[in-house]
Amino acid sequence: MGRIGLPFCGFAEGARWAQPGHYKEACQALPAAVLFCCGAAIIAVFILGAERVLNDKQRIEKAYLDDIRQSLYAPLTAMQRRAASVEQALADDPAALADARRISEALEVLSASLETAAEASDDTALSRLRHDQRNSIGVVEGYVEILLEDLGDASCCEALSEIATLSKRFQLELEKLRLPTAGGDKTDPISSIFKSFKRGLRLDQRRVAPATILVVDDNDSSRELLAQQLQRQEHLVIEASSGERALEVMRSAKPDLLLLDLVMPGLNGYEVLQTIRADEELRRIPVVVISGVQDEAGAIHCIDAGASDYLIKPVNATLLGARVSALLERKSWFDREREYLAELEKSQRFVRKVFGRYLSDEIVQRLLDEQDGLRLGGERRQVTVLMADIRDFSTISLLLEPERCMLLLNHYLAVMTEVIQGFRGTVDEFVGDGILAVFGAPVSEEDDADRALACAVAMQRAMGEVNARNVAEGLPAIEIGIGLNTGDVVAGNIGSELRSKYGVVGHNVNLASRIEACTAGGQILASPATLENARSEVLRGRCIEVSVKGLDAPLPLSEVLGVGLPYDLLLESPEPQPWQWLATPQSLTLNVLESKRLGDERLPVHLCARRDNGLLIESDVELPSPSDICLFGPGEEGSLYGKLVAADDGRYELRTTIQPGWLGLAATDTTENNG
Repeated sequence: MGRIGLPFCGFAEGARWAQPGHYKEACQALPAAVLFCCGAAIIAVFILGAERVLNDKQRIEKAYLDDIRQSLYAPLTAMQRRAASVEQALADDPAALADARRISEALEVLSASLETAAEASDDTALSRLRHDQRNSIGVVEGYVEILLEDLGDASCCEALSEIATLSKRFQLELEKLRLPTAGGDKTDPISSIFKSFKRGLRLDQRRVAPATILVVDDNDSSRELLAQQLQRQEHLVIEASSGERALEVMRSAKPDLLLLDLVMPGLNGYEVLQTIRADEELRRIPVVVISGVQDEAGAIHCIDAGASDYLIKPVNATLLGARVSALLERKSWFDREREYLAELEKSQRFVRKVFGRYLSDEIVQRLLDEQDGLRLGGERRQVTVLMADIRDFSTISLLLEPERCMLLLNHYLAVMTEVIQGFRGTVDEFVGDGILAVFGAPVSEEDDADRALACAVAMQRAMGEVNARNVAEGLPAIEIGIGLNTGDVVAGNIGSELRSKYGVVGHNVNLASRIEACTAGGQILASPATLENARSEVLRGRCIEVSVKGLDAPLPLSEVLGVGLPYDLLLESPEPQPWQWLATPQSLTLNVLESKRLGDERLPVHLCARRDNGLLIESDVELPSPSDICLFGPGEEGSLYGKLVAADDGRYELRTTIQPGWLGLAATDTTENNG
């Protein structure tokens, strides 16, 4: 870049005073040694100022001629390319080559004369220009015609024919090379664009907020001039005289924009660009290269290396201000977008954290991907509903302190949630000790019923892990019952705009709950609809018929003992403990629970035998089974909740997770009998 910028400081000062009435000050501001040069500079300022401050009419006329000139350059450039190919094809034919070169020479004359179109100030000058252009294009057409006649079917004739066609197009555009009529056409695109400029100026009265701009240039004068221009726009300017210093400032000050010289000792501008591009934090800062190197290939390399713009010195101050404002506004929008994306990512992390406790990763991602994934409302779909509940939890909660009860629940729910998500189920909700899980919402799959059945078996198998931890912490072992049902429900977000949850509602959800209520500890019961929808082989146990609220006919339920491939899961079936028979049956009473409330009638029963997980009782009247009952000890000594199921010889087995000894029954006076 050199050191020629220093003398121009004096020129700039003189130019500032180069206004009517200030000639004396202008001369005093300049060194006497360069007074003659400064006088020429002042004259140049006036000339350039007159050229710069064009009125609207002159600007429109100039733009009109520039536009037509570009329209002429298109066919002219095409003719020049084809003329060059013709010369190459005729290299071995001297006579024809001479004619081809005359075509190229005439096209060069056309190109040179077009450069003067912008200088035409009236119709007379334009008329003379059109005349000269017609003469040159006539020469082109004449020699094209001669070559076509002489060459016949030569390979270059196609290019010559294209030149003839392009010359006609050129002449049509040439006739448009006139100044616009007074007043102009309201529909003229040139006039329209200038009207748009005016509207844009009014809209752009809002200024870009002051920003921090780093100016990097090894030439002190150039750097100071740029700094002054930017400071007039109220920007904070930081200066750096080398590429190394520029990178240090960028990492510490984080400027909003970088104006970068290209030619500098040490680390040059292009190397600075490459370093910025490789740095994730710095690459978001827009860079404008300002250089005296007028090399198109170099400019392309800079843009490719990450520069936002490439300006040639000396830079017009107004143009520089416009470029800076545009880039700062673009960066402002980019920063807002980054903030928005960061907030969005934060929200998605929150959604994943909340939903991830209940849904699999795949389902959470689908919810996030759907535009209306979290809107209120629902849709009808077929699902398999899984209901699980701890048997005799009411008694357990009475026996344990609230904190210990919560600890037991958390152990159980943590393991069960992991199992359900492992089979791509959706944990809809926890209701006390109960779990409602759904397979088929919000995402339906062909194997929903299979996965639900396999999940139920896996949950029962996982109870060993739950109870091992319970026992280790001094908590009672527990058992769960699981009910499964398949059918149509309405699935979606339920609640209000302030608070909502994803859930399923409908008769088939209620039916799954009633099926679960029929299960004993460690048991799985499935409806016919679930078994019919299963594709895998299901190992079934006994089938029972139960009367269910909402159904006219008894509902057959099948006990699920295992699910075949690809799951290959079986319930663990330990050998049942032998009954401990009482020497004398003990008189007890029970109440059948109706909707979890004690019935009005207290029924007398006789306790015949017991084992760790149940009691064997006899009754003179037929008892509903399966049913939930509350058993009262002798003399009302305590109570025990359990599930009553039918047994052989008219006896009934009461399954419970609570040790029968907790009723206060005598542990002695019993005999062992496997019958």
